[in-house]
Amino acid sequence: MARSSDAEKAPLIDDEDLEAQPAGRTLPEPSLLPRVSRQTCIYIGVCALLALQNSSYTLLRRYGHGVLKEAASSQSILAVGEIMKAGFCMYMVLRSRPSRESRETGEDETRGEPPTSIGDVAKRLAFTSAPMAVPAFIFLAMNLLSFVSLHRISASAFTLIQQSKLIATAVLSRVVLGKELSQARWRALFTLLCAVLIICFETRPSAREAQKCTESPSSGGGGVAASAHGRELAASSSGAAAAEQASATLRAAEYVVGVSAVSLEAILSGFSNVYFERVLKSTSLSLWERNVQLAGYSLCIYVPMALMDHGSLLYGWSGLTWVVAFLGALGGILIGLVISYMDSITKNLALSVAIILTACVDYLCFDGPMTLNIIAAAAVIITSILQYSSG
Repeated sequence: MARSSDAEKAPLIDDEDLEAQPAGRTLPEPSLLPRVSRQTCIYIGVCALLALQNSSYTLLRRYGHGVLKEAASSQSILAVGEIMKAGFCMYMVLRSRPSRESRETGEDETRGEPPTSIGDVAKRLAFTSAPMAVPAFIFLAMNLLSFVSLHRISASAFTLIQQSKLIATAVLSRVVLGKELSQARWRALFTLLCAVLIICFETRPSAREAQKCTESPSSGGGGVAASAHGRELAASSSGAAAAEQASATLRAAEYVVGVSAVSLEAILSGFSNVYFERVLKSTSLSLWERNVQLAGYSLCIYVPMALMDHGSLLYGWSGLTWVVAFLGALGGILIGLVISYMDSITKNLALSVAIILTACVDYLCFDGPMTLNIIAAAAVIITSILQYSSG
């Protein structure tokens, strides 16, 4: 009686339901929604982490070199960052190499064969590293240009102008990789270019500073014969005005250098993105192996340059410098992941999320520029990027 009562309490499927179902019909398969949601969460998480890294890296470099005027050279920061990245990438190569070889040869992984040694991996990577020499020199120029620019312009202006690299990436993707661009995408790129030009205009040194220099001498005479003390005041005022005029001219020249540096970096970034994407997707070597090769070439460049400057790789370093070096290494790893599993344009879209964060923090903490025109231009840049991705 107990068994029958238990069975009658909660039958899984009623007999009427079984009769109502057509013959041969099976239960519905589990939905794929959880899997899609997980992939979406991973994608959003990687993009958010990359945006946070990019924003922090830009702001801290601006703070260290543009505000604190730290003595640590940019070459030493880049060298230490490459050492960190190379160590992590080599670990990933050694960790994934046995399973990869077993998949290529069809052998069983459980035979207990010894893993590939570091010497064998290093020798093989050295003989196949020639294609990575090109991006190594490009990244050298890009990184040095970014330090030059952040020393002279604000972090928000740097980040906004830097988004013009999407234009270079798109054009080179069309020429080199043969990617088709619709008219909607070309319109989005043109709109983005116009917004970047507005940012360049709005963040320039104010012309009113130069006007103050020319107006200040006229307030000293009073229209009467000046006494000796009055002449001294007039001479002092004239000297101060000349010094202010020279300072304004210097700031204008520094701004031109900063904008030119970030613009050239954007062009080189577009070329390096397309080249690196083509190398990664046209070779049997993994992302981590290519990053090890890239780090090797970069260290051959950065370390001698850093030693030539101060004779020591860690000269003038502080806690902030170590954080900047770590963020640089983290950015290289994240960018490589995005390029490997997505494409270079998607990487630029992910990095563009950092615009809002960088602009807000720069305005609140470092007295960066923030006007209605800059906000509107930033909104246009973000809208253009979204239109490009959906076009």
